[in-house]
Amino acid sequence: GDTMSETGEDSGKCRAGQPCFGGVARRFTKVSEIRKKEKNVLFLDAGDQFQGTVWFNYYKGAEAAHFMNKLGYDVMALGNHEFDNGVDGLIHPFLQKVNCSVVSANIKADHTLAANLSGYFQPYKVLSVGSENVAVVGYTTAETPFLSAPGQHLNFEDEVESLQIQVDKLQTLGYNKIIALGHSGFHVDRDIAKRVRGVDVVVGGHTNTFLYNGKPPSTEVPAGPYPFMVSSDDGRKVPVVQAYAFGKYLGYLKITFDVSGNVIKASGNPILMDNSIRQDPDVLADIENWEKDLAHYSSQYVGQTLVYLNGTFEECRFRECNLGNLICDAMIYHNLKYSNEQQWNHVGLCMLNSGAIRTAIDERYKNGSITIEEILTVLPFGGTFDLVQIKGSTMKKAFEHSIHRYGSKSGEFLQMSGIHVVYDVSKPVNQRVVSLSVLCTKCRVPKYEPLDPQKTYTVVMPSYIVAGGDSFTMIKEELLKHNTGGHLRIV
Repeated sequence: GDTMSETGEDSGKCRAGQPCFGGVARRFTKVSEIRKKEKNVLFLDAGDQFQGTVWFNYYKGAEAAHFMNKLGYDVMALGNHEFDNGVDGLIHPFLQKVNCSVVSANIKADHTLAANLSGYFQPYKVLSVGSENVAVVGYTTAETPFLSAPGQHLNFEDEVESLQIQVDKLQTLGYNKIIALGHSGFHVDRDIAKRVRGVDVVVGGHTNTFLYNGKPPSTEVPAGPYPFMVSSDDGRKVPVVQAYAFGKYLGYLKITFDVSGNVIKASGNPILMDNSIRQDPDVLADIENWEKDLAHYSSQYVGQTLVYLNGTFEECRFRECNLGNLICDAMIYHNLKYSNEQQWNHVGLCMLNSGAIRTAIDERYKNGSITIEEILTVLPFGGTFDLVQIKGSTMKKAFEHSIHRYGSKSGEFLQMSGIHVVYDVSKPVNQRVVSLSVLCTKCRVPKYEPLDPQKTYTVVMPSYIVAGGDSFTMIKEELLKHNTGGHLRIV
């Protein structure tokens, strides 16, 4: 998600005495400076303005619309997180208020929604830049139904096919400078550059990919040069860019077109939004105004930690992390209700996708006291923790899925409680789970037993996984029983 106020090095809260980055006041300064200095500037956003901060939890997207209007964005693509509160949660707080054009070529509404959504977003937008027309055509990850809550009435079609239809149309209308702006991840961005005839530039998001030329200015390690040049199937060189995440960088790409609309030069680099860039005082005052309502909401005390709760991507998406353990243990603890002479509890197992955990909690900050704000920052996505009954065979499939692309920092890697798993990543995909043992529940004293593929187990997990999120389709398709639980963060 995007951040209104500045953030620390790891995208968490900005702490006194530490370097801070980003925030809309700093971005306003830099964008204004570039607009003064350069001609023909387009200011684009590749989606996911929603989610990830206490701002979004309280204001639901109205804050994003307000500050985007203030900064004067030209076009924004819809990201998957824009649908986290459903379609109504996108229209009312955000689409009705934002001034810039919102684009996506591959989202199709059925007849029940089409009228509600018409006018709020388009497949493309043509802008006049200087004396020329530039078309910006949008795309959104086709995985959105698995990653968010867009509901039953939107269809997310294949990006390449949908874009080709719109680009052909634009070319027929005589437009020859076409930018694809979207939110599907670096792999799809490159695929679009390679396969969609007529796309000149690709501006992407979703994977928070950092591209950079030269020595990187902060802790991010570049995945390639900026722009990343792709050879298209029709023999052109197409620049692809992304600019990491959280507003920590401002992507800066300078493109020169020839008369026929071909890219003849593409150069640039992300600009690190650090303390060397002054925060605009008017925007800062505006942020402070909006923060007043936030303060009371987010400062409610919840608890305290004496240790560092490691919720970093580097930890939780590669191995068992203590914050993942804590969240899962809390879910079991919350369900400690039903012991009798046969069983110590009705549920002893928890599975949590590590992508749900967004940051760490530092015990040195505020003496380790934990407030609503910390909890919202760690678990921003909402949803519920649900009780499901699944067969052991389904659980085995889920753990194979957890490890199927290990090493790519993907969020389906599972954190757990009441489960011991041994993986061997040298083995082929779907054969990497060496052993799985689970805590018995029909026992007075809990102990670990080998997983029985035929046995039915009760597991607590986020509603997101139950719905097949992060492609845990086996759970959605094979669950035997499902009870919706308490709100993710209240527990």
